[in-house]
Amino acid sequence: MNVEKLRQEVYQIVQDDVKTEHVMNVVLESKKEEEEKRKEKILNGIKAAQNKGVVFGRPKKKVPPQFDVIYEMYMSHRISSRAAAKMLGVAQSTFLKWCNGHEVQ
Repeated sequence: MNVEKLRQEVYQIVQDDVKTEHVMNVVLESKKEEEEKRKEKILNGIKAAQNKGVVFGRPKKKVPPQFDVIYEMYMSHRISSRAAAKMLGVAQSTFLKWCNGHEVQ
């Protein structure tokens, strides 16, 4: 919505700056309330879907079975994290994330 264009059109109808501003305030407040209601409906819909078990976002990569062997090679400084990631066919950041999760377990 082009606010300035609307303001000019309202002014052409009422021919009064004070009344134009009053009408614009009412219109903008109404639009703001509609937007808040729309956002609330969206959030409620997302929460309801999550409660039903719907998972949003990209699925996580599964840790391959050979990870443990490559992880040990990485931890013993025989290979770099970049080389380990390449051997597993994943990004270096993914490999390091798996390493952080592996150390916690």
